[in-house]
Amino acid sequence: MCAMVQELQTEERPLLFGKDTIDRAIMARLLDAPEQYPQWPLHYLIGCYGRATAEIRQISSLRDKDAANRLQLDLQYCKELIASNAGLLLTMADSLFPQPDQAVSQGPLQLLDGLTSSDSSLPSGFLEDLVSRIEPDDLPDLVVRLMTGINQKLLKTSPLGEWNGLLQAILRLTSIKPIARALTQSPAWLGAIPGLSLRPDEGRQVLLTLLGPAFALAVLPDPQWTNMTRPEPSVGHQCFSDVQNRRQSDVTASQHSLRLTMSSIVDSLHNISMNFLRNQDTREAMLKWIGICLEWNSKERSKMKMDYAHAAPDSFFINLDAVLLKMCEPFLEPLSGKAWGKVDAGYVTNSTRISFQEETKLNMEAEEEKTYMQQRRASQEGASSSASTSSETAGSRPGSAGAAGNGPSYHFICECFFLTAKGLHLGLSKGITESAEVARELPHYIRGQQEIEAAIQGSSGMDLHMLRAQATKVKAHVELLHQRKLCFDTVLQEPSLLRNAIAFYRLLATWLMRMAFPPLTQGQMPFVPLPEPTPVQFRCLPEYFVDDLCEVMLYVGQHSPKSLEGLQVEEIITFMVVFMGSPACLKNPFVRSRISEVLFVLLQPQAGENRRRAPVAASVQNLIEGHPMVQQYLVRSLMKLYVDIEFTDRSNAFYEKFSTRASIGQILEDLWSMPAHRESWKALAAGRGPPDARGAADGQHVHLQFCNMIINDSTYLLGEALEKLPQIKDMEALMDNKAAWDALSRREQQEKETELRHESRMIQSYLSLAVIAVRTVEYSTTEVTSTWLLPEMVLRVANMLNYFLQFLTGPNRRQLKVKNPEKFGWRPKQLLPQLASIYLHLERADSKGAFATAIAVSDRYRQDMFPETCQVLRSLGLMADMDIDELENLAQRVEIAEHQGAEEDVEMADAPDDFLDPITYTVMQDPVKLPSGAVMDRPNVLRMLLSDPRDPTTRAPLSEKDLVDDTELKAKIDMWKQQRST
Repeated sequence: MCAMVQELQTEERPLLFGKDTIDRAIMARLLDAPEQYPQWPLHYLIGCYGRATAEIRQISSLRDKDAANRLQLDLQYCKELIASNAGLLLTMADSLFPQPDQAVSQGPLQLLDGLTSSDSSLPSGFLEDLVSRIEPDDLPDLVVRLMTGINQKLLKTSPLGEWNGLLQAILRLTSIKPIARALTQSPAWLGAIPGLSLRPDEGRQVLLTLLGPAFALAVLPDPQWTNMTRPEPSVGHQCFSDVQNRRQSDVTASQHSLRLTMSSIVDSLHNISMNFLRNQDTREAMLKWIGICLEWNSKERSKMKMDYAHAAPDSFFINLDAVLLKMCEPFLEPLSGKAWGKVDAGYVTNSTRISFQEETKLNMEAEEEKTYMQQRRASQEGASSSASTSSETAGSRPGSAGAAGNGPSYHFICECFFLTAKGLHLGLSKGITESAEVARELPHYIRGQQEIEAAIQGSSGMDLHMLRAQATKVKAHVELLHQRKLCFDTVLQEPSLLRNAIAFYRLLATWLMRMAFPPLTQGQMPFVPLPEPTPVQFRCLPEYFVDDLCEVMLYVGQHSPKSLEGLQVEEIITFMVVFMGSPACLKNPFVRSRISEVLFVLLQPQAGENRRRAPVAASVQNLIEGHPMVQQYLVRSLMKLYVDIEFTDRSNAFYEKFSTRASIGQILEDLWSMPAHRESWKALAAGRGPPDARGAADGQHVHLQFCNMIINDSTYLLGEALEKLPQIKDMEALMDNKAAWDALSRREQQEKETELRHESRMIQSYLSLAVIAVRTVEYSTTEVTSTWLLPEMVLRVANMLNYFLQFLTGPNRRQLKVKNPEKFGWRPKQLLPQLASIYLHLERADSKGAFATAIAVSDRYRQDMFPETCQVLRSLGLMADMDIDELENLAQRVEIAEHQGAEEDVEMADAPDDFLDPITYTVMQDPVKLPSGAVMDRPNVLRMLLSDPRDPTTRAPLSEKDLVDDTELKAKIDMWKQQRST
């Protein structure tokens, strides 16, 4: 600066800073900095910029306005010169101004402290002025290097660390349009690194993108972390370590604090994202980044067992989902109509941003989908030339976002909708699955830990050393599982995340309903089942749209039911009722069964006579009890699903169906207690139910199929349990016999113990499921009996009841007496009066004597069955005397029917072969012809069709409408009977 002073003196100019001297002063200061000056040149310039800004604020109070204006212009010019020279320092640092070597190596990273620290923040306007004076070609490298420095710190920082300044730095940078544009134009935007080739199937590569580390801020632990790469402070260790010995209030407080932090992180990430999306120059790049995050992870995160080495971590996707949901907030309300006309189902088949091609569809096989896609492409190609011409003339649609590649352009709302749907599938829904896996795994390891600790007590030497080492290892794993579970609970139960997810699925449910039933858009209420054929664009939608909706609602109902309070869920509930009863919309019965699981969790029905409803959201309760469509169709939809889940080729389906039916049975029992639903049930059974989409009341047939499946389940489940109880009794007797038990080897004893545990679990499961089925028959037959007394049903229900009564009153009933029967759910004192009540309910409604006759002709009938039953009921006081008397009267009518049946058998013994049913070899009452040409008795055919809708002779598909009355044969049979009787 001394040289400049001498120059000014030589020029006889005053030693004052002004517009004509400030440039020389700055250059002189940068070229000849004082020795040992503590600030690097860039930091010095930043300080000058701040002081100039402060001076501008000060001079505004001067009285001499002309002087104030003059000074303000000079200071503004000064700021511009400072910004220009700062730009030179950053872009030409090695050739212009002298700088310390460390400053040169730092380059743009010298700005980090000012960006991330609240104590030394950059002056307002500095970045904007700096960027405006840097050549456009130089800007991308500069800002990418700056972002890389921020990201390196983010990767080492947990939500318990200094993350806020780093995100605020990114937020500030991206708020400046030239910087945002430069970031998206750089190859590093999508993770391109010199020497590294990106692979589309390596989802973990998203962490290499410029926004990856910000979105990966993790409450959830990443299995790929090591002690060297784990962000600090560790959330699991600091908040949830030694949780078994901590107070629950401490854990809850930690979770609350973490959720507040998560909310702040998501707000920052959303604001950063919107900085790109609000800018037309960067919107497509941001959407492309989101699409790539989804596509790169689509394969790995869709697997049942995910490999975290090849997938983005859970926290990344939870953060991404939360941001996507916030992007959708402006159009989530279905009643606002903002999404209608903009969410285009063609996105699923045509978008080049994300692919749905490999996904299982709602109701479209792969071959049909292939044909449909070819037709769509041909149609697009035919229209492409005219479309391109019009687009050249008119430009893009207002508010539209062009898809990646050469695909069609879709509205921004459409992009957000489908990106969010896929994001939730790979993020929130997958996170719920992973959380459930941890919850299942934890008790297993805890039991293992306890077994090892017990084994240590009796060990010594090398065995003791090995067991202690194993115990230490298992204990550490149990600790990690506890931490992981609590981290999942913290993240997945964050209130705003769940509320926004439910709001999104409410919109999705409404959109799916409009797609499946287009008249809904004109205000017409849907039928159940929905009309066929279902629109093809609906059928090719991904199945996970519905499955994920159910997954999230199940999780909310099980773990965070309070999240439902105050939320509108009418569209979700009505969607469930309609789609559960519409097989043409959802071809997979097990997807529909997920809906019944959701209803079960939301309703929380309590089984048994002394049922007490568990707490449930008032909004859900009101809809179930009072919504007209729910009242009209819920019972029917549940019964339809109960039947349909039988007919599937899904692996393990045989056992899964019983669990689903148990839930349905308990829901139905709950609905029976509600007058409106009970009336709907009665109307359904009587054929007065609501018409389906084709105008025919099919409710009676649905109820008939339901009753048939109830009989199947009751017979199988209770039969299996009653046949296994004697085996349990024998094993218990063996263990009680000390001599016999000690005679077995240790291995044989262990095998017997394992067998006993297995059989005990099986019996407990069988009985719990069977009790629900039997109870359904018991309470429903108090008012609904006509279906049970149909010719094709009455013998089946009589066989079932007689079969059970044989076990409970026959000579072998003592074999059912086991130790601690409550452990198995074995309550014969409840079951026997239930069965007796069913007998009485059907007998009271049977004016034609068909039920007594069916009991008599059943091959499971014994004459001593009813007397023994009445004796047990009286002696134990299990039933009112009046009812027992009525049961004895039924026994007498059964004996009369048995005698009459024997006489008829004698009379019909020499009937012609063509008069006999080929299955039962009894004289036909109502002969019908099958398409195969076979002739059978109608009740027998209908009885078989209830369980297997195929021709018994050819195995070809068969339904009741295919049966043709054989009037000629019936006339011959009637004439023959008349001749025999005379």
